[in-house]
Amino acid sequence: MTGSVCFPPYPRARRATTTGTPDCGARRKRVEKAVEGRPSSAGPGQRRGTDRRTFVAGSLGAGATVLGFGGLSTPAAAAGQRRVAVFGGGVAGLTAAQELVERGFEVTVWERKELGGKSRSIPVKGTGTDGRRDLPGEHGFRYVPGFYHHLPETMARIPAAGSDDESVHDHLVAQAGVLYSRSGGREDLQLESNPDDLPSLEEIQRLVVALVQQLGAVPPDETAFFARQIAIFATSGEKRRFGQWEKTPWRDFLRTQEMSEEFRKLFADGLTTHLVASRPDIASTRATGILTELYFYALAGRGSTGTLGRVLDAPTSESWIQPWVSYLRRRGVRFKVGWTVEELTLGSDGRLSGAQVRGPGDERQRVEADWYVCAVPAERARKLWSPALRKADPALARMDNLRTEWMNGIQFYLDRPTPVLNGFVDYLDSPWALVSLSQAQYWDRDLPAEYGDGGVAESFSVNIAQWDAPGIVYKKPARECTPAQIAEETLAQMRAALEDTGRTVLPDESVKSWHLDPAISYPDGGSTAANDEPLIVSETGSWDNRPSHRTAVPNLFLASDYVRDNLSCATMEGANETAKSAVNALLEAAGSDADPCTVHELYVPPELRLLRKADDVRYRLGLPHVLDRPWPL
Repeated sequence: MTGSVCFPPYPRARRATTTGTPDCGARRKRVEKAVEGRPSSAGPGQRRGTDRRTFVAGSLGAGATVLGFGGLSTPAAAAGQRRVAVFGGGVAGLTAAQELVERGFEVTVWERKELGGKSRSIPVKGTGTDGRRDLPGEHGFRYVPGFYHHLPETMARIPAAGSDDESVHDHLVAQAGVLYSRSGGREDLQLESNPDDLPSLEEIQRLVVALVQQLGAVPPDETAFFARQIAIFATSGEKRRFGQWEKTPWRDFLRTQEMSEEFRKLFADGLTTHLVASRPDIASTRATGILTELYFYALAGRGSTGTLGRVLDAPTSESWIQPWVSYLRRRGVRFKVGWTVEELTLGSDGRLSGAQVRGPGDERQRVEADWYVCAVPAERARKLWSPALRKADPALARMDNLRTEWMNGIQFYLDRPTPVLNGFVDYLDSPWALVSLSQAQYWDRDLPAEYGDGGVAESFSVNIAQWDAPGIVYKKPARECTPAQIAEETLAQMRAALEDTGRTVLPDESVKSWHLDPAISYPDGGSTAANDEPLIVSETGSWDNRPSHRTAVPNLFLASDYVRDNLSCATMEGANETAKSAVNALLEAAGSDADPCTVHELYVPPELRLLRKADDVRYRLGLPHVLDRPWPL
């Protein structure tokens, strides 16, 4: 590829003087558009990370410049200590690498498997014939909710593949809504946000019938109780959220033991297990309540980027991860793939003096850097905390109490497009807590012409969030099923909902093949599955066990979705946010005068701010929330 590319803010880039360099103005506008809907930079709801002045880094105060594909120019970091080792090449690690290299640091990323982590595409080896690419598999489909702000901001700064003036963010496609598909003769419930066209009379009638059936199945007093509880949480101050709701299971907050089965499915399981692989009996009300209120705000078009959510217009690695890695390579980031960090060495001065990594062929190597960013998942990070590190920072030792659960995907490759909905489908009655997305409708690709054997026209991706409940075919939990049984069981549970109203969806003859996330394995040929890539879950009290991005070791920083962040759940947004916070802490420790990354606070409706402050006063006085009274009233 020839020509020049303009690196967008943040940090702000100057135009190159070479002939034909594209103008940065258009991309800067797209960065603004990507995060529109966030609180203003001067108002409540945002921590000021940068004032968007011209980026200055290091003691020399060199401004950031742009990169022509024939050469590289970067700002200077703080004099001397410029080497950074980033362990982990997922969203957190790549985010940290981008923010650091743009500020003049020398960055090397060490990744044990594949760049992109859980967000990468996973080609199904051997499926491509006659020059076509292998079919695209994945850990699970990528979904960017409208209330994400950190991740879209980063994506808007990554040049798109094959384009000098487009960003990765330009390849996000808006979804219309979500379908709650039901079994047992109950009408499906479909919610839409900002539809392009006015609904037809038939669509209005269907929605009314669905609402009546869904809410009609829940006793009216229970529906009113749920509304009351959401109002309580939305007007609870930060002190009550952390002091009371963080320690209260979502099940207890909703009093599910006193409620109907329909109440539990709609309001308890549907907002925990199906979304974040947690369970209402362990999920923190604070974390679950935050996600719930943000989804409601996004449905109303508030505090969001304008849509309920977006997905990419091609397989994830093609449209996002590969362009991201290419951009970072051009900026000078070095990647060491196939290398696993096994040990962090604490020196006599209380700083990390190095790390041991193991690579291909069992090769060992010592890594030495000035700064270290640990961006590996929680279950791997805590194996790195030696007794000396745990003594130096007790917060690292408390990570042993963090809990992980499974949420892994399976893709079904069909011979016909199957656009069940312009959005994702949540199967509320499925024992395995299934959520699916028909992806071909969004991809700017000719699937039969470009992938597989020429006969695949749809990639139907399904997330399985409950691996411990018996299925409807084999009566076994997912973790005790073979891959073939998992595929058959998943199809059966989806069909039980999709075909219950007379629609014929996912017929056997249309399913050509399937692909289960390779993180699911069967050690030693056993019958019980193991999972190489579980998810962190926010159980009650887990906030106290989450470390900060800044550790007591002066040159060690943490970036991952287990680190304290706004959402406190396993999300790409959390990984991105914590990486930016880690970089800000590193910049401060390094004495760099580079602009820090912008880190946003959660959206709070202006009309609720005074109510939350009033509740803080009640909490300090030991009083319950003003609405928290015995029910029924």
